Amino acid sequence: MKKLISLALAGCMVCSLAACGSSSSASEPASSAAAGETLTGKGQGFGGVITATVTVDGDTITGVTFDGPDETPDVGGAALETIAQQMVDAGSAEVDGVSGATYTTEGCIAAVQNAMDPEGHPFEEADAETTEWPTGDESVEIPSDRKIVSASTYGMYTKSPDSDQDAVIGATLYWDLDNDECYAIRFTEPVTPFMDTGATSGWACVQDADVLAALGDNVVHLSIPATEYGDAVEADYAKYIQIGDVVWTGEAGSTPGSDVAVVYTADIDGQNVTLFDYCSTEEGGKWYVEATADQPAYLLTTPEVATSEDAANVAQVCEVKTKENSGHGVDFWSSPITFPGNIQLLKDFAVETNFSYGYYADGGLSQNEDGYWQTPDAVSGATISEGCTYLDMLKTLYDRIQNGEYVEMN
Repeated sequence: MKKLISLALAGCMVCSLAACGSSSSASEPASSAAAGETLTGKGQGFGGVITATVTVDGDTITGVTFDGPDETPDVGGAALETIAQQMVDAGSAEVDGVSGATYTTEGCIAAVQNAMDPEGHPFEEADAETTEWPTGDESVEIPSDRKIVSASTYGMYTKSPDSDQDAVIGATLYWDLDNDECYAIRFTEPVTPFMDTGATSGWACVQDADVLAALGDNVVHLSIPATEYGDAVEADYAKYIQIGDVVWTGEAGSTPGSDVAVVYTADIDGQNVTLFDYCSTEEGGKWYVEATADQPAYLLTTPEVATSEDAANVAQVCEVKTKENSGHGVDFWSSPITFPGNIQLLKDFAVETNFSYGYYADGGLSQNEDGYWQTPDAVSGATISEGCTYLDMLKTLYDRIQNGEYVEMN
């Protein structure tokens, strides 16, 4: 079943890591540059047009350079030189390319084919018009003439124990009992106070001098080395944060996805747990989604619970944004499909298959020994690399509704 998902989605999910726009070029071996004719061609990469300059000796490629100014520097841009060398080694455009740079690879191959056979492989520039995808935070209108029920589940996502974490997922499936069909699907993803996906990410990161002064010594300082997401950086996080009526205490440490991290802990039901581990459970995920939905979070100067936004120990009031309403998928990703588009494709697939696909993790929505959901990657190279978890959540909700485990909406 995993193969079916990959085939169904890989062609449409254009927001792949391969395809996040920037530039780089590959060098042409000087020894073969003069061996034959030099040709140029174009192909559509992820971020824009890729231009190939190809040196051939008959039908054999002896040299290639690529110019892809709109490919992502660290992903697609970095792959250009590797792809060029693969073609020189193979003597043709029939290469595997670079894993995780799918659309850049396809653009390079198309550019070389266009150079060598422009009539057989004409270049057609992609339509620059973007698609307005629903963000997913639109309200669901419940009709009066049909019986609508719903089921929800919560947690964090991961495809491996060391996967990055940046949000807690709440998923809700609305079902039309009268017609026995999906009525609506909603995901909400409030971001976490510390994110494994970036050095200064997360709402508990403090960059305001006045807030730092108010926190005093109650700050966790991190010296974070350079990562795939950015350069080395010094970052400060509030030691005490309040979510709902629970105060979490941060210490410098590590998480499964980050060697240098702030680990927040609190006593929940008599047990000391980390925030990530607690939110990876359905109970904790539900708590986080609901606690951050209707009230702000606080950065505190003491570990005492604040009873209001203007309490003496509140250094800063933080709105906990979600991926849906924070511009994460619209402004961050350069692909026209963006994060909302990827999520919409996952929803569409679930509906089109009538939730008949199999699970990707044995036994359904499974968790590893650390409490994190663990599923294999459903879509190779896709930005939503944990897309299979979204599908697992929807399959879980479908099964619950079919078993009568639902809430009546009208």
